[in-house]
Amino acid sequence: MHQKKNAYALILILSLVAIPMLGLTNLSESMPQSLAVLTITATTDQRTYLQRQKATVSGNVTVGGSPASDFVVAVEVNNPPPYGAYSFRTIQVGNPTGPWLANVSSIYLQDTSNNPIDTIEAGSQMIVGMSVYNVQSTAITIFATTTVYDANMAVLGTNIWMSSVDPLQTVRHSYQMQIPSWATSGQAMIIGCVYNSEPASGGIAYCPETAYYYYLSRTQTGLLNITQPSQPPPQSTPGAYTDPIRLPTNPRPGTYSVYVLGQSGPTTISSATTNFTVQSTTGIPPQASFAYWPPNPSINHPVSFDASSSTPEGYNEIITRYEWDFGDGTPHYITTGSPANPTASHAFTQAIQYIVTLNVTNNEGLWCTTSKPITIGLGYGPTANFTYSPTYVIINQTETFDASSSTPGDFSTIVDYMWAFSDGTPPYNVTTPQTTHKFGQPGNYTATLKVIDSVNRTAQASTTIQVINATNGIYDVSHDGKIDGKDIALTALAFGSVPASPNWNPNADVNKDNKIDGKDIALVALHFGELVH
Repeated sequence: MHQKKNAYALILILSLVAIPMLGLTNLSESMPQSLAVLTITATTDQRTYLQRQKATVSGNVTVGGSPASDFVVAVEVNNPPPYGAYSFRTIQVGNPTGPWLANVSSIYLQDTSNNPIDTIEAGSQMIVGMSVYNVQSTAITIFATTTVYDANMAVLGTNIWMSSVDPLQTVRHSYQMQIPSWATSGQAMIIGCVYNSEPASGGIAYCPETAYYYYLSRTQTGLLNITQPSQPPPQSTPGAYTDPIRLPTNPRPGTYSVYVLGQSGPTTISSATTNFTVQSTTGIPPQASFAYWPPNPSINHPVSFDASSSTPEGYNEIITRYEWDFGDGTPHYITTGSPANPTASHAFTQAIQYIVTLNVTNNEGLWCTTSKPITIGLGYGPTANFTYSPTYVIINQTETFDASSSTPGDFSTIVDYMWAFSDGTPPYNVTTPQTTHKFGQPGNYTATLKVIDSVNRTAQASTTIQVINATNGIYDVSHDGKIDGKDIALTALAFGSVPASPNWNPNADVNKDNKIDGKDIALVALHFGELVH
């Protein structure tokens, strides 16, 4: 009996030894991925960085020793103590299917008056909002984050909030943040993530990240209805992930902590840590940069200059002086302060190209210059045009001249209307388009209008006006030099009319009472047969 037991033991030992020979050295290869061991690593492409550099966090994810194919990686980067969170990502590799317990139903922006916006001006404040939906039939507790980037993917700020969410319900959270003046303009992004707790403490993702795109402008804030691109595609290299982080112009110096947590299922997780250092930036000169508006300026029209994209570079440093040389021989325009005003306005008087130079100085006394050409065009000026009424002009009759059909030039308004009449009266200016005038003698006169716009451009129009001596020809309705049946007939055709009537004939209103009636017919008839001298 003992011999049989020893034989069975020997057979068992030989079977175990034979297993590697059968190619089954890695038993996990035959296991479902959800039951195999997941392992993640984390590293950075450099150990030390300066401002503006890209710090890339990357690593490998394996399941049972083989590259994982469908997973998410939560990446939490923290500022040097005691400042806390710097950025959060939940990077999707392949097509992980969850099950996900929540989703980011919306990310939205508002101005400080709670109006919806999709464009924000650098240097101003905005409200960032996020909504999270619980897809489960039981309540959950969430640790939610939003990380705001500029158009260069530099981190502008991160917000964290926690909340309980009832089954199949949505919770919302919003906060106000300041967009730094150095932020790079263009299409920018906000990343929203949801976890069950902080990734640095082992919190797992409730869903992949959601991206919201907005536009960062140098000149305006508002709802411009920009097109919302599709979500960024998942990363596709099996077993690998990357998180590129563009450092801002003034990152806090010190050691940044990086926590990563890989997840291929609700229980298949692994974590790793690393760190990197940002060097102190004392002694680095500022960077000068500016933009101008409008893009195609014209002579005598103010051009707005904005240097808020200039950066002091060093941490907690500021630009204390902006000096503008507009290249046209005018004195330099200088602003100072802590910080100094980065804007200026200037009008150029010739349609040529100028070189505008900006010099910026920071609080360490370090400086930087940049230059940019600006071409000034002639633009288009105003147009002059006018009408007068009544068109049949007699001596001592009040004529109304109307220049409302004149148009201003580009980027301007008409500020003066100068009228001149060649009857010996002096020319004069008015600020409204209407004026009146009387001619005291019969003859041909020239009426001239000159308009002047807000940048001192001018335009002129003239017309010849024939003035009739009404004491001789007032009853000659047909103006043929005699008073006969034509005149009575023309007056009768206009009978009963007033100036607004379709059959109004001002020549038939011989008594000038603004109506044509029996009195006018009688007066014409009374002078029947007379010749006009």
